[in-house]
Amino acid sequence: MAKRIAISSALIFSTMIAFGPSFAQSAPAASAGHSDAPGIDWFGGDVGAAFAAAAQSGKPVFLYWGANWCPPCQQLKSSVFSRSDFVSKTRQFVAVYLDGDDPGAQGWGEKFHVSGYPTVVVLRADQREITRISGGIDLSLYADLLDAALGDVEPMSEVLATLKQKPASLSAAECQRLAYYAWDVADFSASDKESIAASLAETADTCVGISPVERARFQVISAALAPAPQTVAAVMRIVADPSISLRVEDALQDLGASFFAAVQTRSPSDAATFEHDWSLVMDTVADDARVIDADQLGALGKKLELLKQFAADRTVPPAVAAQARTRVSLALAKKMDPYVRAGVVNAASFVDDQLGDAAAEYAMLEAELATASAPYYYMVDLGTIEEKRGHRGAALAWYARAYRESRGIATRFQWGCTYLQALLRLAPRDRVRIRQVGLEVIGELDGPDRIQARTRRRLEKLDESLRQWGTEQHATTDIRALHARMSGMCMRLPSEDSGMASCQRFLQGAG
Repeated sequence: MAKRIAISSALIFSTMIAFGPSFAQSAPAASAGHSDAPGIDWFGGDVGAAFAAAAQSGKPVFLYWGANWCPPCQQLKSSVFSRSDFVSKTRQFVAVYLDGDDPGAQGWGEKFHVSGYPTVVVLRADQREITRISGGIDLSLYADLLDAALGDVEPMSEVLATLKQKPASLSAAECQRLAYYAWDVADFSASDKESIAASLAETADTCVGISPVERARFQVISAALAPAPQTVAAVMRIVADPSISLRVEDALQDLGASFFAAVQTRSPSDAATFEHDWSLVMDTVADDARVIDADQLGALGKKLELLKQFAADRTVPPAVAAQARTRVSLALAKKMDPYVRAGVVNAASFVDDQLGDAAAEYAMLEAELATASAPYYYMVDLGTIEEKRGHRGAALAWYARAYRESRGIATRFQWGCTYLQALLRLAPRDRVRIRQVGLEVIGELDGPDRIQARTRRRLEKLDESLRQWGTEQHATTDIRALHARMSGMCMRLPSEDSGMASCQRFLQGAG
């Protein structure tokens, strides 16, 4: 329902370039969209042409992957892309805006291991990655990171390979690049997370010539991926030191339930001290007038998340809750442009969710439907609230409406999967409806270059859910119908389509 609102956590991507199988060396053509973000001179041709222009001009490519419905994307536009220093710096790149619903966009997402919005990737003209930048970092660092990307640096795949194989051999410059790399919410398996977390923790100990802030970032990122006793202790020391903690607060906000649980296994006095220190850091960010409203509310939400998990009754103290509600009301009452409001609403939704205030969240989101550019985005949250209330019919109505009103190739499949998964949960015996919706949702993928990146991952999850449902409900004939629909689509795909394997695996052998 409510999302983790800081842009950094909304950058859901895979950094498995060095940690997993190599990816395809080609991707389908896709038109570079014309973002309405102000100031930046976006390249007008397709992505392939952008790399050709980069090779001719000697400039790197600045690739922004986003979606019109995505609130964190709007927040990135309002807080970063509107800055004059950032706009000026982008003129040294071939700047490309790629909307996830553009034809072929998911193919490029597969190639560059991008699966979530927004993601910023800087690449060489030969399409090898230099770095990716997190939206949650201190805004003053953006121009510096782009400056570093303009240098003659080795591809990030090689740096990541060194991190995996021999962390102690990393240079100071390589360590600095890794410290500010957009790890965030990466698409790792549990074993991958543990391996990478261990490598990052080792890097924090062995890298020579990096600053205390960069060393702290490694420790926090490692703990966010897979908490270990030594990194938990290190992060507790970081949070207790305002001179460091406030400079890595973007990374700290990626810590969540598993880390908080690890802190709770320590002594009661350690846990109490951490709770106090954490609250102080998040309060400082939330009260900083230089921080945009959405990020202020995001820090407030992270404070509430910890307080709730540490409380015996799993609720936020009444006095703190009242203050939080006041902060949300004041933020929402301000006049702001649509970009800014999208981020604020998303952040307020996160705060309401931590407070357990479903009524306030529902009223806020329902009111946004009249003016939102993509109202279907909020309809899913409204459905989730109704589902938590036990109102199955109302929940399904919202999920269905969100799907019907969604727009765009990848977006419609995403919202369709959400609706279909809800049917499997809330109305598993309604085989006629599930079959009908399933056929329609699968049909969203009918065409080349559609089963990659985000859509491929969602298809794989849908496959698992449908197989389980088919077994539990003895719905062999329905599964066969869905399989037949997909098989017909697979037959029409070009043999070189990178989504062919996922297409052929869908429900194969089921029933």
